Amino acid sequence: YFRDCGCLICSLAIMLRLHHIEEEDCEDRFNPWILNQRLIECGAFSPGADLYMDMICKLYPIEYGGYIRYSREMLIRLLKDGALCLITVRGKIGVRHYVVFDKLAGDDVMVIDPDKGSRLLSTYANVFEIRPFFRIRPEKDRPPGFKPKIALTFDDGPSATTTGQVLDVL
Repeated sequence: YFRDCGCLICSLAIMLRLHHIEEEDCEDRFNPWILNQRLIECGAFSPGADLYMDMICKLYPIEYGGYIRYSREMLIRLLKDGALCLITVRGKIGVRHYVVFDKLAGDDVMVIDPDKGSRLLSTYANVFEIRPFFRIRPEKDRPPGFKPKIALTFDDGPSATTTGQVLDVL
């Protein structure tokens, strides 16, 4: 598993540490190998060693937001929403290489190399997509009586005929 998903696991490990989601007193207690083992134990890999990104929320208080085609504007919007972002760039061997987003640098992005922990620039032309993760608020931090809700709105006029039809369907 680690051989096939290594750069993603390393990048996840760096992202979790960078954003203080995973903190350990002893540096060698939390590393990509341990994260990889935890992901195997929770069944986050397919038989073909593909990582089910949304399974990470079984281990950490984050929710995977899927992949989004990269644009600087989209990255800025995600960051304003408090998302933690991995991005995929052209790799040396494969088509894609996962890296941890660090900061914007002009029209380029600064990323953290998961192999060396160093920071480097990646041009817009190298970036494929953004993989955002959103923090899940712990139950204790939610307001009393909080329950997730969905709101639906309809532009029905209002109208004597349309409003009744929409209400009947609902």
